[in-house]
Amino acid sequence: MTMRQTTVSGHAVTAGVRIDSWWRLPTPEEADAAAEAALAAMPAVAGLLRFSVLRSPTEPTLFLQSLWVDAPHRDAYVQNVAAAPRAAVDEKVPTIIRDCALTEITHVIVHAETPAASWRTRRIPTTDPHALAAEEESRLRRTPPAPLLRASIGITPTEVVVIEEWTGVAPAPAYLPLGAVTPANNLP
Repeated sequence: MTMRQTTVSGHAVTAGVRIDSWWRLPTPEEADAAAEAALAAMPAVAGLLRFSVLRSPTEPTLFLQSLWVDAPHRDAYVQNVAAAPRAAVDEKVPTIIRDCALTEITHVIVHAETPAASWRTRRIPTTDPHALAAEEESRLRRTPPAPLLRASIGITPTEVVVIEEWTGVAPAPAYLPLGAVTPANNLP
């Protein structure tokens, strides 16, 4: 199975879980190199729907997201495959400071299907992720900020991760799409 280029998008109808990753690098040049290396290193594996890479317009920071059909496929990737692409990226750019969240998608809000110009990520610590995710979903569905196109809300045992897709430049922390890949056998 091979990978092909696709559009950057924070949701897929069939996605059940995500890997959300934030990478900080010392320089903009290293951020560019890390983004390119990550897109090149991501393997086509069972259950992967899309892998997207975005970059902060103001800092040498990347946001990477992979959408998966379900937790068993994502977890198999993390346990059995992820070390190889990580090593390939680290060989080219060894200065990455990484943070990630393995999230279960609980809500997707779609106001428009047009391509997003930017994304915003929010990580909200909580002791009750299901309740907080429901509150965020209600707020974003009922009173969305005018430029909000879509939002995907995911949970971990200790936090809610909200990914918002905007028509213009999102409020900080904002990320601009750089590229995305999907297994070649996936439909567009």
